[in-house]
Amino acid sequence: MTTERQFISDLAQRFPARPPVEVGIGDDGAVLDCRGASCQVIVTDMLLDGVHFDLRSTPPELAGRKAIAVNLSDLAAMGCRPTAAFVSLALPTRGTSDQDDLVRRLYDGIASLTDQFDFSLAGGDTNAWDGRLAINVCLTGIPFGQQPLLRSGARPGDAIFVTGALGGSLHSGRHLSFLPRLAESEWLVRHTQVHAMMDISDGLSIDLHRLVDASGVAAELLAWQIPVHPDARGKSAGGIVETTDFCLPDPGLRAALSDGEDFELLFTVAPEEAARLNQMATQLPARFSEIGRIVDGRGCRLRITPDETRDLPETGWQHEF
Repeated sequence: MTTERQFISDLAQRFPARPPVEVGIGDDGAVLDCRGASCQVIVTDMLLDGVHFDLRSTPPELAGRKAIAVNLSDLAAMGCRPTAAFVSLALPTRGTSDQDDLVRRLYDGIASLTDQFDFSLAGGDTNAWDGRLAINVCLTGIPFGQQPLLRSGARPGDAIFVTGALGGSLHSGRHLSFLPRLAESEWLVRHTQVHAMMDISDGLSIDLHRLVDASGVAAELLAWQIPVHPDARGKSAGGIVETTDFCLPDPGLRAALSDGEDFELLFTVAPEEAARLNQMATQLPARFSEIGRIVDGRGCRLRITPDETRDLPETGWQHEF
C-alpha cells in the first residue's frame, strides 16, 4: 500500500473543501465556518464487513457508498443537509489480494455521494488490523429550516406517513444502493410542519415503537395502507415471529413491518397538513403514504381489517451484545 503521507495527500486532492469547510484533509483537524447556521447536527454509524455488507459478494464501491448513505439518511430524518464527512477505516491485513484497490474503490463509492449532495470529506483516520473491514462515518449537517426535526414531537391526532415502499431491501440488495431521502426531507421542511420524524433503518414496527416512546404517545397503523415494496411480495419476513397472538397471512406485509434497511422516512403531521399532503400527492418528490394515526396511550396497534385490531409486536433488526 502507498505511504500514509501519500495516501492523505491523494485524498486531499480528490476531496477538496467545500463551504462551510474551510480547512479539510491534511491538518490536525477540520475547520467549519458555522456562523450562518442555527445549529450543527452530528450523526455517526459504524458498518462492518459480514454484518452490514459482505465483501465476498459486495463491490467495495457499494460498501463505501452505503457507509455514507446511512448517515445521510439520519440527517434527512432530522431535516438537515450534509456539510462534512469524517471517515475512519480499519482495513484487513489478511484475505485482501490488493489493499490499494480496495481503498480506491471504497472511496469511489464515498465520492459518488459527496459529489451528488455537494459536501466535503473533511477528515478521518485509517488503520490496518487482523480482522474484517470496518468503516465508521461521522457526518455534520445543518437544518433546512430553523431547527432540526426530532422523534419526540408526535401528538395525538397526528397522521403517520412514510415515504416510498417497505420490505425486501436486504434480499434484493436495495440496502446497498438506496437514495437517501434528502430531497423529500427538504421539501417537507419547506412546505409543511412536521411534528416528528425518523428514518426506518431497523423496520417499521420497531422504529415506530421508538418514535411513540420518545413522544409519549401511542400509534395505530392501518395494514391495508402500508406500502409494500415489490421486492417484498411473496417473501418471508426477517423479523416478525409468528405466534398464536400475532400471525399475518401476508408475507409482504410482514416484510414491510420488520425487514428493516429500508431507509425511508417515517413522520407525523397534523390532520389538516395530512389532507393537504394527500391532495398534493402528484406534486411530491416521492410517494408519501398515510398509514395511520397517533393516539393517546402507549404502544402500537395494527388494524388488520376495519373490525380487527391487534397489538403490534416490537419486531425488526436489533444488534445483540
